[in-house]
Amino acid sequence: MEHSNLRDLVNEETVMKTSKAAGFGLAAGSVWGALVSMLHDGPQVGSNVKYPQLIRTGKVCGNYAASFAVLGATYVGVEQALEKYRMKKDFINGAVAGFAAGATVTGFRVGSFRTAFLSGSAVALTSVLLDVTGMKTTDEEEKDHH
Repeated sequence: MEHSNLRDLVNEETVMKTSKAAGFGLAAGSVWGALVSMLHDGPQVGSNVKYPQLIRTGKVCGNYAASFAVLGATYVGVEQALEKYRMKKDFINGAVAGFAAGATVTGFRVGSFRTAFLSGSAVALTSVLLDVTGMKTTDEEEKDHH
């Protein structure tokens, strides 16, 4: 793809939506990481480490926050770029974006092609099901009413 064509796919709206998705993913991942950390017992005493549980909780929160942020940013970025490139808003954009996001976050982090394929397929299927059943975000609902 030429440099000028790539620039055409990425505009301010795409960057803003991708940034918002990453920020939301970061916040949601932090909360989820805190909940996961609280529910699982970790080592109560660390060797020469002050507040081992606090450090462990911070690491768990950070890992989940990073994963959710990458998942959200990848999904929204790919979906927006495809929508602009194809000049269509349909379930295919969501399916491709879901596959890319699922494969990126889960599969390649694990280092297994099979896991990447299965994770990408699961997120793509979820996206297609949400699109086909008509579930929309409030932002999309507002645009439909105007």
